[in-house]
Order: sequence, then structure tokens, then C-alpha cells
Amino acid sequence: MKRLACFMILVFGFMMMHGCGESGGANQALIGANLELTGSEASWGKDSQQGIELARDEINARPDQKIKLKFIFEDDKSDPGASKDAMKKLVTQDGVLAVIGAVGSSRTIPAADVATDEKVPLMTHAATNVTIVKRSEYVSRICFNDDVQGGAMAHFARATLKADSAVMIVGNGDPYSEGLCASFKRVFEAQGGKITEQLAYQKGAQDFKTQITSLKQLNPPVVWVPGYFNQVGPLIRQAREAGFQAPFLGADGWDDPQLFTLAGPAIKGNYFSNHFNPYGTDATTVGFVKKFEARFGTRPGAMAALAYDAAYAMADAVNRAKELKPEAIKNAINTIKDLKGVCGTITMGPDREVTKDVLILETGEDKYLFKELIKAADTK
Repeated sequence: MKRLACFMILVFGFMMMHGCGESGGANQALIGANLELTGSEASWGKDSQQGIELARDEINARPDQKIKLKFIFEDDKSDPGASKDAMKKLVTQDGVLAVIGAVGSSRTIPAADVATDEKVPLMTHAATNVTIVKRSEYVSRICFNDDVQGGAMAHFARATLKADSAVMIVGNGDPYSEGLCASFKRVFEAQGGKITEQLAYQKGAQDFKTQITSLKQLNPPVVWVPGYFNQVGPLIRQAREAGFQAPFLGADGWDDPQLFTLAGPAIKGNYFSNHFNPYGTDATTVGFVKKFEARFGTRPGAMAALAYDAAYAMADAVNRAKELKPEAIKNAINTIKDLKGVCGTITMGPDREVTKDVLILETGEDKYLFKELIKAADTK
């Protein structure tokens, strides 16, 4: 009996030290983050991780946070297959209660399928393809989607730039780029514009001579290029070197400081939609940028700001959940209401989407310049 009693005391002590079950302990929630920490979009994953870390430490220091957050970060290597594997590991091996991520739509789609199959909530902070949240009630989004930002840029092209026609350049096989081309075309044509041609490029391409030759022949007033910074930058630089001067329009995939390096002076005078302006002058933006720069030594981009907001949204859900189980946290995520964030107010609709206005930014020589704000109602 004495041996049994000693054994039970040791077991109880071990459980108290290390926690028990999926939650990581009675006062701690274990949350996963599936991010592009290496690969072609690693800068976005790093920004996202830093945004989460900043928010996590602020959240855990708050006296009103009943449940502390512990994050496990997994690298999806900027690859859809690796993203699926990372999501599976977080859920089945690490036992997380919920997951934030990924950044890119092509990586979030397979992760969302895992979330649906395993019944563990996935909240993407930055993936905008419209099909993602339609997979199940376990998948949600805190940023606007491609229908919103594609429609916003179409409205901007017609109403502000007075463009009566446009050429689109799509990334073949990229659900992000393809979805944005579809939404831009739909709204641009509904508002009286005409798409005269759709060109294409392959993932990883760095030579755009063929597309630029077509652009010079077509001579459109604007070009819609909803791609990622690492291909958009070289495309714009090569177009300007070839003498093509019409403005390029894009979406949040442009948001990275490397865009200025890759495009050089050619980047000046183009436009893209975004969730956040790191050079904004409102108090919320200035305060966040100051905290981020003090900790990490760099100016945050939209992915850092969105991930910061996602961590706060997750904390809100964990605090309100009836119990520390995936289903209860999913229910709490899907009922987030009036949560103030750096990138706007988060209220989850019945479709697990949020309604936000869209920032239109102009690319200056070395920073973004505020151009205008497009109301959500004008994106359809």
C-alpha cells in the first residue's frame, strides 16, 4: 500500500508539473501556428511568427486573460504538401486545440482539409482564396477575401484611374492569383470595363519577355497582376526597362519590402490592395509599429499585423469557450464580435468571414503611400 501511495503521489506530481490532456494544463491552451518559415515566402512566415509572439506575450501578461496561450510553430516550407504534413503533426502529435495559418492560399487549402477531417479549428489570418472557409465550420478567416480585394481594385481602376479596359496576368495553377483574376474581371466588367486579354506565367518564373511583348502590343491603360512580390517585382522592372509605362495593379501578395529591391525605381507609381499600412499615421497603427520595431528592429508588414490580430482573436475565443476542447473553441471563434484589431474590427459572420474596408496603397520609391479607402459595399 505504501508503494502504491508513493507511486500515486509521483504520478500526481508529474501531472501537475507538465499539465495533462490537449490543453497543456488547466490554465493554458496549446495553439498551433502553421507558417511559411522557410522557402520562397519565408519572409511572410517570419513576420507572422513575430506578430504572434508579440501578441502572445501581451495577452499572457493581461490580468483578464483566464487562459494563457502557448504556441507551437511548424514550418510549411512554402509548400502545399508540407503544409498538410505540418497541420497533421500539430493536430495528431502535438495535440493542439486550434491552429493559426497559413499565409498563402495554396498552403492553407490543404491545412483546411486536415482541420475539417480532424475537427480542429483553423483560423487563417492572411489566406484570401474564397473557397477556404467553405470547407467546414472548423475553418475561419480574419482578413477580407479575394472577392473583396479583387472587387475593390476593379472599382479603383474604373472610378479613380478611369480605365475603360485592362489586361490581366495570372499565375497558372495558383488559387490566390486565379481567384483574384476572377473577382477583378467580374466587377470590372459589371462596372463597364473590358478585359482585353488574359496572359499567364508559371510559378517561379523570373523572365517575363513574352508577357511584356504582349503588353506593348495591347497597350492597356492598366494591368492587373495579383501575384506574389517575388515575381511581381521582376515583372514590373522588366516591363519598365522595355518601355511599357502603364500602371500595374495588384493585391496583398505585393506586401513585402523585397518588392522595392526586386523592382528597383520601376516600382514607383503602381497600386495594390492591402489590410494594413505600416506607414499609417493613426494612433493604432503608430502604436503597433512602435512596439514591433522596439522588439524586432524592423517595420512590420501586413502579415505581422494580421497574425497579431489573429492571436488576439484566438485569445478572445479561448477565454469565452465553455471548455478547453477544439469544438468549444471553434464555436467561440465563430461568434467573435466587435474585436478591435490593428487591421480593423473583427466580427465573424455566419459564413466565418469578416467585413472590412480595403486600403489602396500606392508604391513610392521605398515605401507605401496611402491612396484611398474602398468601402466593402463598393467591392461587388
